[in-house]
Amino acid sequence: MNTELPELVATIKKIKLGKQFQKYIDFIRFPYYRNLEIDTKINFDFPLTVFIGQNGCGKSSCLHALYGAPKSRTPFDFWFDTNVDPIAYYNDEKKRHSFWYSFKGEKNVIREVIKARIKRGDDPNYWETSRPLTWAGMKMRNDGKRDKPIAKNVVYIDFRAELSAFDKFFYFGNVKGISSKNKQEFIRRKSVQLNNVLSGKVKQYDTSTNVVNKKLRKITTKELGAISFIIGKNYTSGNFLEHSFFRNDGYSVVFNTSHAKYSEAFAGSGEVAVVRLVMRVMDAPDYSLILLDEPEVSLHPGAQNRLKLFLLDQIKQKKHQVVLTSHSPSIVKGLPKEAIKVFYQNPNNGRFIVKENLTPEEAFYHIEYPINERKNIIVEDILAQEIIAGVLDKMGKETKNLFTIKFNPGGESVVKKEFITVFCRESNSKDFVFFDGDQKVIFPHYDWRSFPTSSLNLKTLTEKIKEQTKGETIEFSVDGGAQGGNEKQKIDLLKKYLDYYSSNVFYIPSLLPEDLIWDPIYAHNQIKLTIHDSEVSSKYISDLGINEPIKKKFVFISEILFGSSEADKVLSTQRLFIRNWLNSENADYLYIKSLIESIISNA
Repeated sequence: MNTELPELVATIKKIKLGKQFQKYIDFIRFPYYRNLEIDTKINFDFPLTVFIGQNGCGKSSCLHALYGAPKSRTPFDFWFDTNVDPIAYYNDEKKRHSFWYSFKGEKNVIREVIKARIKRGDDPNYWETSRPLTWAGMKMRNDGKRDKPIAKNVVYIDFRAELSAFDKFFYFGNVKGISSKNKQEFIRRKSVQLNNVLSGKVKQYDTSTNVVNKKLRKITTKELGAISFIIGKNYTSGNFLEHSFFRNDGYSVVFNTSHAKYSEAFAGSGEVAVVRLVMRVMDAPDYSLILLDEPEVSLHPGAQNRLKLFLLDQIKQKKHQVVLTSHSPSIVKGLPKEAIKVFYQNPNNGRFIVKENLTPEEAFYHIEYPINERKNIIVEDILAQEIIAGVLDKMGKETKNLFTIKFNPGGESVVKKEFITVFCRESNSKDFVFFDGDQKVIFPHYDWRSFPTSSLNLKTLTEKIKEQTKGETIEFSVDGGAQGGNEKQKIDLLKKYLDYYSSNVFYIPSLLPEDLIWDPIYAHNQIKLTIHDSEVSSKYISDLGINEPIKKKFVFISEILFGSSEADKVLSTQRLFIRNWLNSENADYLYIKSLIESIISNA
């Protein structure tokens, strides 16, 4: 089994790009369905999709819709009308509960199938396909017919309900109508028959009305290998049996390890759930739709991560499409953005929104998972801090939650000499520097690996750093030596300094932050809104054109707008211009946004 996450993700992307997944649901769309936001669409751009979010945000409801999407399946198996929980047949716009999805059929022809909740007689819970609905975003077929649902094997496991036969009876069973005094006595008595089957002495027990057990199944070597990998134990053999010895349908497992033999009565619930999952997933024919509701239940974080690797490996081998719900950072960590769908509640109407293309770290925001190591962006002054903070605000609270922005009153020289000399010693530093554009040299950042070997010495590397930093001489304190310093350590640190510059130093796309946000038209409008006398406002606008540089223009406007040129009033003025600049979403804004996105994606 391939256990390298980046390699598995890259391989699966190549397989999907090569169109090797058959009968694959490309997206599902909800014109009106339960409490989802109207016309929610979920794209399945990666074959492992994780629905993540707080409790009660519609994750399982969407999983039920996917369960009901293929031929001969219906969401009614999970969602139906009762007197306690009646379901309105129509919404205010006379729309029925429905969903539709798209997949490629034979010869890669795109098929669109809608399933809607139809009232059939007295039954309001019937679901059937209907003709394409253009109001729902579907394309009308030329022949007036409807596409048939996708024919796809479905595996659905809800791990909150995945209990062994022993646990079902011990925790939820009763002894009414039987001779046993208590549950323990009943289990001990029935375990004689159960052990006879598990040990192979008896193949089957029957009653006058039903068969008590199915055929004993020996867990295969491949299944044992996968179970051992996920749990982190070495299982040498095992048996699995479905039966009703304990009054309800259930299953039992006997494990053998190098140290002990035991049944599910003494196993952890996570062990039993993993056995069930592994067997059902490995039994599934190629191109199956596998739906897992909270598979991390009862698994520790290491096992959760290995479960993810197992599922990815099965996708690679058998081209399954897997969709699961989760609250686990271990499940989503390391997955591509297109795999993650975040569910959260719209505070305005209470309906549930699905947000796509968030990184795992951004998704953690919605499950209130603490980010212990935020990335730091260091800038030269408070205005640059306000600008970067504004971009992060506009990018969304999930992205903003990943960063802390700091500015150093000492200016760029202190950052280069004192900050970066510390930051560069750390591999994968979480500290990033955004200098003003006037600190950018005309050539790209140096890569010392491209230098001739003869240039990898103290003198040359020091000169290159001086060029890179626009004249700064960088000093490092190292261990003492015969000539007053350890030369090898200094060379290594100079290399690290250049590496840090290459990966963690960026520049705003203007010489100064004031230049970035300045907008003369907006300035004129602000003056006109404040000064209603046209002659006076025209005079101010004329005077504004004379005042240079732009820093002085902000001081001038601050006096007009706030009657003061104190630092806090100038900053308030600049904040107005920042808001205007953010709303414009011009090339400079998009450039800074792309720098932040690159930091997130390369983390």
